[in-house]
Amino acid sequence: MKEKLGKQIFKNTFIFFLYIFSIELIVRFNTLSDIIGWPILRISFSSLILALIIGLIISVKNNLIKKIIATLVSTTIVVYAWVEVNLYFYLGFFMGVGNAEQGTKVIDYIKEYLTAAKSTTYLLLIPFILILIYYWYLEKKLKLKKLNKTVYFKFYIEKKSQKILTYFIVLIIIVILFFGYYYSLKVKFMQNELQSTNNLSLIRYPENSNLSVCQFGVIVYGITDLNSVIFKLNYNNDYVYTYLNEDIKSHITDYSRIIDDYSWKELILNETNNNYNNLNNYFINREITPKNEYTGLFEGKNLIMILMESANDILINEELFPNIYKLYNEGISFRNNYSPRNSCSTGNNEMTVITGLYTINNTCTANTYKRNTYYQSLFNHFNNIGYSTSSYHDYAEFYYSRRIIHANMGSQIYRNAPDLSIKWSSLYKEWPSDVDLIEKSVPYFINEDKFMAFLISVTSHQPYSVDSEYGNKNLDRLTQYNYSKPIKRYLSKLLELDAAIGLLMQKLEESGKLNDTVIVLFGDHYPYGISNKYLDEIMNYELINNEVDRTPLIIYNSEKEAEQIYKYTSLIDLAPTILNFFNMNYDPRLYLGNDIFSDYDDRVIFADGSWQNKNGFYSSTNSKFINSINNDFTYNNEELIQINYEINLKQKMSSLAIKNNYFNYLENGLKIYPKIEETLEPVIEE
Repeated sequence: MKEKLGKQIFKNTFIFFLYIFSIELIVRFNTLSDIIGWPILRISFSSLILALIIGLIISVKNNLIKKIIATLVSTTIVVYAWVEVNLYFYLGFFMGVGNAEQGTKVIDYIKEYLTAAKSTTYLLLIPFILILIYYWYLEKKLKLKKLNKTVYFKFYIEKKSQKILTYFIVLIIIVILFFGYYYSLKVKFMQNELQSTNNLSLIRYPENSNLSVCQFGVIVYGITDLNSVIFKLNYNNDYVYTYLNEDIKSHITDYSRIIDDYSWKELILNETNNNYNNLNNYFINREITPKNEYTGLFEGKNLIMILMESANDILINEELFPNIYKLYNEGISFRNNYSPRNSCSTGNNEMTVITGLYTINNTCTANTYKRNTYYQSLFNHFNNIGYSTSSYHDYAEFYYSRRIIHANMGSQIYRNAPDLSIKWSSLYKEWPSDVDLIEKSVPYFINEDKFMAFLISVTSHQPYSVDSEYGNKNLDRLTQYNYSKPIKRYLSKLLELDAAIGLLMQKLEESGKLNDTVIVLFGDHYPYGISNKYLDEIMNYELINNEVDRTPLIIYNSEKEAEQIYKYTSLIDLAPTILNFFNMNYDPRLYLGNDIFSDYDDRVIFADGSWQNKNGFYSSTNSKFINSINNDFTYNNEELIQINYEINLKQKMSSLAIKNNYFNYLENGLKIYPKIEETLEPVIEE
């Protein structure tokens, strides 16, 4: 006797609901400490909707076709969920379609990717195996008992018209559930007042992938992310500003930074584009931070900035890395500095350092918006005062389009490994020598009258789980240490980086340029590919919350005495800090970080909206503030809401600015309206 259509749909819906919901619970169990709350109810709604749609599709007469479709759908779901949850452990976030280009690079470091995963992620295989067993073996053996006729009497007539009615009723149920799901995004009791982005905005444009998975589950996140890319959706901009026309003449001091806003105000008055107007009004209303005792400290000196690949606080070791330790110990060292992970941390954090902007979380911003220009960038400020600017990297143009990106950020010339005649290999495990980077790049700028050089190292890049030239080169120097092999390979690579810094110091001293040169060292991100289990062997602090993102930041000049800074800092703060050190004619409102030596509430902001300061760590996904050790300070909800609002606003406005090439627009727009020159004499406040 043939099974009735309604019964088929019910069974398939029930099976797939259990499957999808169990997948979501396992993902949540692995990635979030909070697995109880209103989001679970919302995720159960979406699981039921998806199950009904799938149940409708696979309720076909041909049993083989049904099995094949069920297998393909369930396989797609489990593979997607497993990839996403492991990317979370590997990179610290869930990946969207906009990151697919970088995501394909995981194939190169699959071993590190797999070892970063928790064993509990393999629980995802249990519901997958069970659903396959059901459709390919148990279904034909099991006979469900007859259900109450009051529920299914409509489905027991096998006429063609009744089949149409069945499909119609199921579609009506799906529509009703959709409305219920939409209601869950709006109803007050199901919202989190501490959440930085409301659920309606988040589901429309899930740029904050971690928060989206927290609220909607990994499958709905994937669907909404794909939808936002296909239909080019963006956040609704709810922010409207009016220029605050303050009279600054009455409180000018020696430290005042005087900026004539006439041209900008005229541009605003004549602008009709809503995005540009919102951006104009946001940036012009930001605080003009004053000068301070560090302003001009390095004015007229040369600048060398070095991005240290995969560098974390392991580098601060006098015995192993004497050259970097010397700069750390004798320079300005930042003891609470972080390099927040994001969709492609090297390229994006490099961009953040040069432009002072937050990158966009769901895409590799540096590549996606490589045609943008930034007149406020570090390169361009040094260009404006006659410096020779250049940038260098000891690898080929593979991951990032630096030849285009750096030119559009103002670097007068960019040279990579082939340009510098540095030996390099296309084999993923083999990376060139940073010593070669110094040897080959320094002659290009060392004899310039004034120079700014940006160097990007690569030797210490993963993988650390396999043998490689520089991973093995210095292992004989590490025999006395009882560390695991991946840690020793990492240290071996860092020894090459330290040797490169030593060579740079030697070349600067030989050329007589050491005293007149400022060296800035910073890490792009922690060493991906080394699990916390291994890092715990050598780190001198516990890797809880986002502590794995701690990285060195050093600013060194031989004529500046040593100083330790304990403010909470990150790479977003570097551009305004350097511009202040060199006494540049810059507008601090255009940088979303802070001059570290100005007066502000210091905190580190992570890509998902979480933040860290001296009082503790706030998790945006769990909406919880965790106090620092031996600290009982707490924030009330109103304070947390205000902090989260300010952070979210910064990130959204930065995203909007990048997407609309705002700084190119602003540079050209300010030229249209000539400034009215006016001299303001300082009035010293008593």
